[in-house]
Amino acid sequence: MLTELLTKDTIQLANFVNTWQEAIHLAASPLLKHNKIEARYIEAMIQSIEKHGPYVVITPKVAIPHARHTEGVNELSMSLLSLQKPVLFGPEKPVFLIIVLAAPDSASHLQALVDLTKILQEPNQIDSIIACQHKDDIIKEIQQIVVKE
Repeated sequence: MLTELLTKDTIQLANFVNTWQEAIHLAASPLLKHNKIEARYIEAMIQSIEKHGPYVVITPKVAIPHARHTEGVNELSMSLLSLQKPVLFGPEKPVFLIIVLAAPDSASHLQALVDLTKILQEPNQIDSIIACQHKDDIIKEIQQIVVKE
């Protein structure tokens, strides 16, 4: 399922961004462009982090921002932004990979999260994705990891 959601249309690479808010806007932009989410979903993700802190940094180098499905999700979707230079989500919380998750309900995204967990449980796998210089390479890395399990 993860390989169906993370495609050339939803993966982006950038050198750096100035703030974590900018990172979320950029990471979510393909989903907004393809009408998978509404602009208010992006604001809801940012407000949630401002209110609760950087809880979306779920493992070193990786953040998975998300908000409630009632706050502007039109369709199950994910996007990935890979940064060459990390953005700080908080003190001691440098992030290279921002994976936006938008789920229209409480269950449809669970298989994608299982697949994502396979990648995020191994720091070397995270590093190999960060090292990729092209969208195709990121897709290949994800496919190899998900299929391998």
